[in-house]
Amino acid sequence: MTKLRNVAIVGFAQAPVVARNEHRTAQEMLYPVVRKALADCKVERDDIELQTAGSADYIDGRPFGFVQSLDVMGSWPPRQDSHLEMDAAWAAYYAWLRFQAGDCDTAMVVGYGKTSEGDPRFVLNLQLDPYYQAPIGLDPISTAALQASAYMARSGATDRDLAAVAARNLANAAHNPDAQAREPKTADELMKTPFEVAPLRKGYLPPIGESAVCLLLAAEGRAEKMCANPVWIHGVDQRAELQSLGSRDLTRSAGAELATRKALEMAGLKKSTEVDLVEMLAANPVEELILREAMELDANNAAGLPVNPSGGAIAGHPIMMTGLIRMGEAFRQLSGTAGARQVKGARRALAHATQGHCLQHNIVWVLGSERRWS
Repeated sequence: MTKLRNVAIVGFAQAPVVARNEHRTAQEMLYPVVRKALADCKVERDDIELQTAGSADYIDGRPFGFVQSLDVMGSWPPRQDSHLEMDAAWAAYYAWLRFQAGDCDTAMVVGYGKTSEGDPRFVLNLQLDPYYQAPIGLDPISTAALQASAYMARSGATDRDLAAVAARNLANAAHNPDAQAREPKTADELMKTPFEVAPLRKGYLPPIGESAVCLLLAAEGRAEKMCANPVWIHGVDQRAELQSLGSRDLTRSAGAELATRKALEMAGLKKSTEVDLVEMLAANPVEELILREAMELDANNAAGLPVNPSGGAIAGHPIMMTGLIRMGEAFRQLSGTAGARQVKGARRALAHATQGHCLQHNIVWVLGSERRWS
């Protein structure tokens, strides 16, 4: 395929996910994270040519909160800036496009949100069809339950299958100091938790938390000076499906399937099993099972490919940045800085994020420890 610019992740910092930080605004949570990411790369804010953020005022807790965040990111003297009302994984995609256009050699991507200062279930209702679905009060949990019921009917998956997926993620999260839920639970214990909305039990759903994250990108030539082990972007693709729930097959994710195939093609790979680990944004076990099918991964993980060694979204879901955290976790793995959850010998990874109800919009990154294009 056409040669593209080699762009790498060179830094990542994250505030631990908590239910509520009573003493800081979103911007105050973001500041130390930005400072740490810059310090790790031994650069200052003036070395960053482009900055972009993923957040939403409704989630942030402050009207025009993104304007306040400009001071945190360092917008003076004036520099290129953009703000997306999406998970910050899409802010990273926007930055990558700007690299390919030759607009910058370095970029800062941040995500933040104070979910405790609002009601995310009420806010995210507004992502639905405004005439037929939003007015009846559907929220991400109830639509996820609709998807889960449909998927279980098609596939034959059982309550125990869902519990096993949740239990594995929570066991992985025990090794992640940034996760919100770090107490392992057995499948039997999770199956005893009450239903939130059947067939999804409370034990299968993530705690909605708040955090702040900062990811730094750099082009070849700059990346090597900022990071001892840059993690290069080998491929990326994103696909959106129809908004209306009744207009798509909720038991499958056509968007994730196509995005995975195109990202792998850009990376020069034929199948997902050629990577060493996967970090996916699955906010409940059924989403993980659907994504495994879309990515052509074994539903029972018989091949042993690590999926969500960080614990994934089930261990903590700080809305507007959960997807960017998947990229950051992949960076930690491939740069050898994942600590107790390190996957030995990891050289390539898939990182996935989703936005909207029932996996409506998906983005897939293929990352590697070596440059993609020579």
